[in-house]
Amino acid sequence: MEITEEKLEGMMKDSAQKALEAVIPELKNELKNELKEKIQIETDEVKKEESIQEVKDFLIALEKGDKSFLEKFEAKAVDSTSSSFGYTIPTELASRILEEKDKIPKMRKNAFVFQHAGPFQLPKEGTGVTSYWVGENTLITASEPTIDKEDLADYYLATRVLMPRQLLRTSAYNVTEFIARLCSRSLIGTEETAFTAGDGSSKPLGLRQTVGITDVPQVGTDLAYDDLINLIYSIAEQYRDNCIFILSTAAIKLLMKLKDNNGLPIFDPSNKRLMGYPYFESVDIPSNLGVGTDETEIHFFDPFYYWIKDSENMFMEVDKIISYLQTELVIAEATDGAYILPEAAAKLSAVK
Repeated sequence: MEITEEKLEGMMKDSAQKALEAVIPELKNELKNELKEKIQIETDEVKKEESIQEVKDFLIALEKGDKSFLEKFEAKAVDSTSSSFGYTIPTELASRILEEKDKIPKMRKNAFVFQHAGPFQLPKEGTGVTSYWVGENTLITASEPTIDKEDLADYYLATRVLMPRQLLRTSAYNVTEFIARLCSRSLIGTEETAFTAGDGSSKPLGLRQTVGITDVPQVGTDLAYDDLINLIYSIAEQYRDNCIFILSTAAIKLLMKLKDNNGLPIFDPSNKRLMGYPYFESVDIPSNLGVGTDETEIHFFDPFYYWIKDSENMFMEVDKIISYLQTELVIAEATDGAYILPEAAAKLSAVK
């Protein structure tokens, strides 16, 4: 059979048409799948953004103390009475976490700090010895010196947070580190309060609660320069060289407003010294002590005699409570403190 040019062209068109018809369904499926993938990617991105925003909202609420936001999460933090010993990771906290704190510690910074695990008894001088001028053949009066002691224990200070597994999985950043930072800041602030004002009941005995510290009441109705003179020289000479002032914000404001006879400020706030001694502001000394609402106090003491015993440094443990789909985070420390020599401290009271 003779194949003309027209027949060949027709045969080629028929073959191309059949080939195209065979390929079209496959092309449609590929396009359909590509479209589905594109839609899924866009949907996943939206869900991811929503998830990130939800976690951010949760952390903001948590930092503000708003626990009601937890109810929006499917995996709630439910307290568990059961214990889990299968997965525990003790970790020593990095110093950078300890430095990120709300309250600037003053007592620990200036005190004498030492390491000792278990109860500790510090022997110290009790009743002393008296010397007498005596005549010939006169009986010398006997002295009966005693040795006293200061007991320091192991008091644990701890925080505990239960974190839902869902939160840890969907977070855009390290939630565990964020919670650890909050906990460590809380521990630092709580121990500082105890070192300053603790009552000694299952916690350190604070400087303000120490028995035997000399009380020097303010003389006039308003704080005066002479009140500081009386405070400083109420302590024996041998203890004054290393003394510091710790005072409330209200007391600092009163001191900075003191003027000389020419109406000029007596103290310069830029050099952080009063009468040649360093001073530190403490938010743990109230501004509303006494009968009135404007009375506060100023402490002058040698910080070496505030002893802090650390029996266990701040540590973190993370434990999975798998039956509740939770992770438990505990941060704690063991410490105690007390002012061991009241003779080296004095307090200006009824300051206003």
